[in-house]
Amino acid sequence: MNFSEQPPSKQWAALTFKGEKIAEVWFKPEGEPFALIFRIPQASFQIPGMGQRLTAENLLKAVGVAIEEVESWCHGDVTHSGMDGANPELRQPLPSPPQDDSHLTIHVSMKQPAQAEAPAESGEPAASLVKVQDLVARWNAILGLEVTIDTLRQRMESLRMQMEAAANKALTGDDKVHAMNSDLAQWNKAKSRVHYALPKMKEFIHRAVWALATPERKKLEELFKNHLQFQSPIPEMEKVSEQLEFLLKDRQILSSHGTTVLQECQSVSGDVQGALRTLQSNAAANARKKMGEARAKSHKLR
Repeated sequence: MNFSEQPPSKQWAALTFKGEKIAEVWFKPEGEPFALIFRIPQASFQIPGMGQRLTAENLLKAVGVAIEEVESWCHGDVTHSGMDGANPELRQPLPSPPQDDSHLTIHVSMKQPAQAEAPAESGEPAASLVKVQDLVARWNAILGLEVTIDTLRQRMESLRMQMEAAANKALTGDDKVHAMNSDLAQWNKAKSRVHYALPKMKEFIHRAVWALATPERKKLEELFKNHLQFQSPIPEMEKVSEQLEFLLKDRQILSSHGTTVLQECQSVSGDVQGALRTLQSNAAANARKKMGEARAKSHKLR
């Protein structure tokens, strides 16, 4: 069965290797008749020798899809062109998902069948239908990126509060007395990085909120909501296509930027917390040492 004859999935289908499930596939998600999605659990990348086998080419072969028919595929904010099956990235091992993500999701876009020559009265509706399907697919891709962006925003909101609290945290009296100067210097140095990281987080949070509230985006949302609900024609398709292309690139850039900022700020937060733990641990050890020396001196005086 070729891709065009494959019915849309109703649930995830398991892909197995030597009897063990390593991935799942979903054919033709709603509104995307020329796409399929793979989902690879984090655990599959931990199976000895499996990482090298998890390539886009092997996944496609497993479901009977020819790599020559792939238009493009993406995971996260990275997109690759199919290049008629000649792209060497098809055969490269896929990257494992970040530790806080349970799966790596690969979205594959298939080439759309060429429209056969036909009289205008019969060919035009078919061509228009394909165009509409393409627009809907791009809109759904934008919605998927926006979910990612909003998730990044929520994680940054939480992390921002933690970092602000860490930057303003005061040492206890005992920590001040017994802390080593080198530990104090390291802790203050780590805290100083917070003041550079916080503006980046606030800027991304602002951009993420604003991205969903622009008038142009709201108009597109209303347009596709009405089309999908009432199956009405999409007016000015060329103009809408340009708007979607711009919006898709904007979301890809914003998602990539947000991922970079979050990773940087997580590193900064980890450094601050680590420096504080080291300071407190060494201060406590220093306090115990001084107490022991005081007791020893007291015994000698007796």
